[in-house]
Amino acid sequence: MESSELDKTLHKYIDAFLGVPAANDYDESGRRDGLAHFFRDIASSNIAPTALRDESAIIGEMQKRVAGSGRGTRSALQVSRLCGLLQQQNPGFNWWPVLYLLLECSTSAVLPKIAAAPSSYISNHHNRAHGSRYDSRTSPMLPPPQPGLHSQQRHDLGIPRYGTPSAIPHGMSEFAGGNTSALPAQAYSRGELGNPASNAPPPEEQSNAYLHRNLPTYDDVSEAALLQDLIYVLQGIDGTYVHWNSMTSSYTVNPEVKLSRPTRAMVTLLSELGGLTRDVQSYISEVERDGRLFEQSFCTELKVEMSTYYKLVSEIEGRLFKVPRTLRPGESQLGVTLRRMYCWTTEARQKLRLMATAIAKVQEGSGGGTVLSTISTLVDDGDPFIQSFAKRLLKTASAPFNHILVSWVTDGELVDPYKEFFIRERESRRDMFWSEKYTVASDMIPVHISGDMTRKIFQIGRSLNFLRVACDDAQWVAEGGPRTQLTGDISDTSDLEAFVYRSSSMVNERLMSVLRDKFDLMGHIEAIRRYLLFEQGDFALALMEVLENQMDRSGRSVMAHDLSAVLSSATRSSNAQHENPDRLSAIVLTFQEEGTKNRGWNEVTLTYNLSAPLSYVIPRSTMRQYFEVSHFLLRLRRIEHSLHTIWRHQMTESRAYLRSEELQRRKGTARDGDKQADPLRQAMRQSSIACSEMIQFFHQVQRYIALNVIEGAWGEFIESTKEEIDIDSWNDAHSKYVDVIHEVVCGGSGPGFQRNLSGIFETTLRFISAVKELYNEQALSARRATSGAGAPAKENRESLSERLMRLRTSGNLFGSGQAAADPATEHASQVRSTILRFKEQVKDIMRVLSHNTTSDLQFLVVTIDFNGTYTASA
Repeated sequence: MESSELDKTLHKYIDAFLGVPAANDYDESGRRDGLAHFFRDIASSNIAPTALRDESAIIGEMQKRVAGSGRGTRSALQVSRLCGLLQQQNPGFNWWPVLYLLLECSTSAVLPKIAAAPSSYISNHHNRAHGSRYDSRTSPMLPPPQPGLHSQQRHDLGIPRYGTPSAIPHGMSEFAGGNTSALPAQAYSRGELGNPASNAPPPEEQSNAYLHRNLPTYDDVSEAALLQDLIYVLQGIDGTYVHWNSMTSSYTVNPEVKLSRPTRAMVTLLSELGGLTRDVQSYISEVERDGRLFEQSFCTELKVEMSTYYKLVSEIEGRLFKVPRTLRPGESQLGVTLRRMYCWTTEARQKLRLMATAIAKVQEGSGGGTVLSTISTLVDDGDPFIQSFAKRLLKTASAPFNHILVSWVTDGELVDPYKEFFIRERESRRDMFWSEKYTVASDMIPVHISGDMTRKIFQIGRSLNFLRVACDDAQWVAEGGPRTQLTGDISDTSDLEAFVYRSSSMVNERLMSVLRDKFDLMGHIEAIRRYLLFEQGDFALALMEVLENQMDRSGRSVMAHDLSAVLSSATRSSNAQHENPDRLSAIVLTFQEEGTKNRGWNEVTLTYNLSAPLSYVIPRSTMRQYFEVSHFLLRLRRIEHSLHTIWRHQMTESRAYLRSEELQRRKGTARDGDKQADPLRQAMRQSSIACSEMIQFFHQVQRYIALNVIEGAWGEFIESTKEEIDIDSWNDAHSKYVDVIHEVVCGGSGPGFQRNLSGIFETTLRFISAVKELYNEQALSARRATSGAGAPAKENRESLSERLMRLRTSGNLFGSGQAAADPATEHASQVRSTILRFKEQVKDIMRVLSHNTTSDLQFLVVTIDFNGTYTASA
């Protein structure tokens, strides 16, 4: 029977796929005829597909299946691009049947049926035609049964795995992590297994293996030559047919070499290892040339992995031309094939990809702790293989970090030549030794170290360094410090955390004990409160008395040694003489500015000089706040003391005047005019009342600052430092204590007493000066009246009331002519004006304080205006 054109075409495709049969092999010819008949039945069927004949719909369905398989949107876009290229090659061709065939073939549920159909059909057809003795399981056309083939996992690309674990070259399982079950195996046991017919796989797997084993070779280059080339490529070296393409940064096959599509695809996949090897080796060379410590440690583990990889390449090269002892039909005589090489290097490819990914991320960072952070992100991966590999990288890469960390938390020494640790040392002033010598670089903190642990690590090393350098306690650091607590390996995060918390408690307790017991930290803070803030009343009173006598001299004649003598005299005159000598020696009375020409009361200030190491712990800003508060309180004490002095003088003069009046009354020399209101006497009386009001006002302000502000803040500070705290927590509590006082007294961020009382201070000082002038003028007039020229003393002695009456009757005190020339009248007028101004200023302050929500300040308003004087006159 003549063969049709369809039969010839089918036979041509079958021969191209299975190879040309032998001339006298009639059985094979019959099988191929049956296969052609099976294909002709399929081609001649009129079963129409149920899908719509729409290319766009089929392309969309293909994209959905690719995206749903977990390969991502990029693969779906690649499908669309490939379909577009097909349509551009032949715009007029109807690509719908081809695309529909590819779509149906990609369905996993259909593939086993297609693979099994030829064997079952041919077998049945041949038996029906010839009454044949053939059976599908014993047909000579099929390869021998494969024991256990149905239980082996297939490769990701659909390539079946052949062989037993005994066929794996020695040393290949080392780079694969010891998992020999995932490595390739031979298709049969090479005679080492039992009867192969007892474990025959299903016919569909036999047929599928048969088709893969008998693919023809249409390559210009033999597989052996390609394998030799790939051995060089795997090591990052160019081969004869495969070269490095700098444009694409990958290995590519020479375009002049003709390779079939499967062979070219396999060579391209294997060439990826060469590109990864070049990247890793390039990074290692760069780090060896000018890399830093953490990067060098990271490269150490990369070198170990690359050494294992090169051993694998050596094993593959050694087996390249070892011919197997037994060969099946169609099996390559080479010990290594492209597929075997691909399977054997699967684990190596994954490791190289991980190393390349880690290198890229490390190069993106700034080095140091970012290297460990990059590897730590891989440790948290859910894949056990990636996790175990990343742990090995992290353990080696973190070795220098752990060395620096141990030196820091056990000795307080920072050994970081490349500035890679997250703690940095910088140049600072000697008095900022504690607060500014070390700082934390937040961008260098590894991700596996939490924020609280970072703070404790920083605190431990800084405290140890402070104990060793500033406190002269190096012996405890070496013999009894945290080194005694270091019992395990701190490379594990849990062990590191436990060690850090134990050491933190030990070091903080030791540092606070040294500062409190050896250097008397709390004793000095107590001395500052008692003397700088004038909480010790007898010392403040003695200082004001001695200092007032000294400052009555010319301001320019007061020198620094005079102030030292004043402070020494005040100390001996009070209970301060029983104070600790170290604390007394720290108190200094000096001028605010040494170069000033006018050295008056406003330039005098009381300071406290802390010695090392306390001066390193307490910041200069805190001591500056102390000095500002002390300067204000010194002015307040000075004004209050001056008012008391004026009041005592007024009381003395008042009693002297009353005694004089009583004597004149008894002698009968009193005049009727003396009983009338004398303006000068009225001014003196008004000044006496105003002086009492001023004393009461300043006394209430001083009482509020001393009891409500200073003592209240001190109590909170003592309460917060009773527990075991570190030096930073103590410093925070102390700064809060000083800030509260400074805020109220000097007004750190708002109007404090210093700003509100500055005007009252000036008014009060003018009042004190005017009252002194008034009483001096009164005393001078009295002496003039009692010692008239050329008259007997008794006759010319004139009482104070007579002199004042004569002054009153000689002219109008409030006139514009004679009053301007009378000094007593001027002083009386000045006293009245300062009294009125003082009252207005007190009312303004009370108005401001009354709007404050603090109960203590509202109570201060009540105590100042306890009798309603200022409220009634408002």
